[in-house]
Amino acid sequence: MEYRKSIFYSIIKENKYIITIKADNRDLTKNAKFSYLADNYVSGESDIVVVNSDGFEDDDYVLLGEFGTETTEICQIASIVTATHTITLDVATKFAHSQDTKITIIKYNQVRFYHTVIATFSATDPITGYIDLQADNFFSLGYDTTNTTGFGWFVFYNETTAKATSASNPIPYADFSAYSVKKILDSFFSLLNNKELKLINNNDAFRWLNEGYSIAQNELNLINQSFTVPSEVTITTASGVKEYALENNFNELISVTNENGNRLVFIDLEDVPRNNDHEGYSITSVRYFLRGSYIGFSPVPNAINSFNVYYKANPSILTSYYDNVTLPNNSFYMLLDHMMYRAATKTNKPNPKQYEDSFRTSIETMKVTSHKQNENEDSWDISPTANI
Repeated sequence: MEYRKSIFYSIIKENKYIITIKADNRDLTKNAKFSYLADNYVSGESDIVVVNSDGFEDDDYVLLGEFGTETTEICQIASIVTATHTITLDVATKFAHSQDTKITIIKYNQVRFYHTVIATFSATDPITGYIDLQADNFFSLGYDTTNTTGFGWFVFYNETTAKATSASNPIPYADFSAYSVKKILDSFFSLLNNKELKLINNNDAFRWLNEGYSIAQNELNLINQSFTVPSEVTITTASGVKEYALENNFNELISVTNENGNRLVFIDLEDVPRNNDHEGYSITSVRYFLRGSYIGFSPVPNAINSFNVYYKANPSILTSYYDNVTLPNNSFYMLLDHMMYRAATKTNKPNPKQYEDSFRTSIETMKVTSHKQNENEDSWDISPTANI
């Protein structure tokens, strides 16, 4: 199991550099079984009744309340009377809990932090022991007072079963770049209040960031002929095979050239059958066509030849804090507006459209400032990308 909500910051304390690593406790409650207290309870209670005890078992750890609340605590189940939905806890509660307080099963009750020199996990250098989760905080913290470079990691741990999660993503001590997913998500979550943070999870943030990134790059593709173009791709034909799969991130074709460097002429799909019937295959006269995510050649190749393809790419899907957003002129800042627009609709913020309007305005500015990046003078001819 991989936990992506792992972030860090650095502080100076008593002239000593300390790295603080954060593990997001809220990851443990995603898709977890939960119920609610059926009555009000003062502190020091060992027996509690829940609305529905189905799915709860002896030795399970449970979260009473929500992470980040002062009176939230983690307890362990000693036994259950399913007929009455009564749960007996190993240790009495520390705080009072009102009726309808959420009680959630969590698979782990501790966390441990590690350090490595390179971005490959190893358990040989732990910087903490197994420490109890800090239930009154969104994050559990680990401190490294020895290392100032390298990478931090954490794993969640079940003290009873001795089972642990897989390691988190590597957390660089040198910090993430300003245009990394990590920094963008940090900025996004900092704009939300505590109530809104309970409604929006990390999956929401990644989805909205990817959506905004896709919109921005597709708009950029309309007016810029080079920014999103990856390295040249070579397609090698086989005799009798007319179509070949394009790259998964294909957006728009820029050019197709043969082995001699000559550009191929495009042919409409409707003209392909006639061209196949009346023309003989030759590397100098063959044409290309597009059909969905495939490129084809007409007439059908009868030899092994190589064709070089340049194309505009769709944005890659951002899945890790390590991923970087690639947009010209530091335009990544505008993605926060789209994310806030989506968040506003989910949290019922007033006038969510203001965020999307700001996002669209920034896109137009990006298009104006990034339509051409080479040093050549502007042409007075009609550009093939004039229709934007």
